[in-house]
Amino acid sequence: MPAYTVKVKRFFGTLVILICTAGAILALTYAGIDLYGYKRQSERADVICLFGAAVWGNSPSPELEARIIWAVQLYREGRAPLLFLSGGPTGSNLSESDVMGAVAIEQGVPRSALVFDNAGTTTARTLINLKRYMQGNGLTSCLMVSSPFHMARIMVLARLNGLQAFTSPPAETPVSLSVLQRTRATAREELALFKDLLVFVVSPD
Repeated sequence: MPAYTVKVKRFFGTLVILICTAGAILALTYAGIDLYGYKRQSERADVICLFGAAVWGNSPSPELEARIIWAVQLYREGRAPLLFLSGGPTGSNLSESDVMGAVAIEQGVPRSALVFDNAGTTTARTLINLKRYMQGNGLTSCLMVSSPFHMARIMVLARLNGLQAFTSPPAETPVSLSVLQRTRATAREELALFKDLLVFVVSPD
């Protein structure tokens, strides 16, 4: 057999192995993100970190509302004395965190228990801001609240930032109840996780 033919066969053999390996990694990561999203921890913490989502006008989207209601319930149960509300601009005069705060207050949470982070425009930025707030106020532990599909990436980045974090997503949100939306959201989270890990490796600070 000519040497050229042998090289071509080896090349394609290696390519097939790489494609299969990449596919397996993607499939396992997807499954891990999806399954991890329903893990809840019962620990108490110093602060509950509530991650923002879409706002419709001056009201939370159904997905964001589900997150807020769950975070408020955790607060009422005494799981933490503070709510750290993180979310950026919405295109109106209110940020995501402003909208979350308004709903929390309507639900009976005192304004003094709310911390507004209007600069939390990404998951990574929220965690950086949370870490700074905790360090500046002598806090050591945090309870993370977001949609199930978001939890794995939050916890990976929280660990990389040295946070003592616990996970507590709501059991059901509009996205989690829709197979199509859940699939799309989990796939987006997988890509976002790889991107955030790459950014952290390149620029950990």
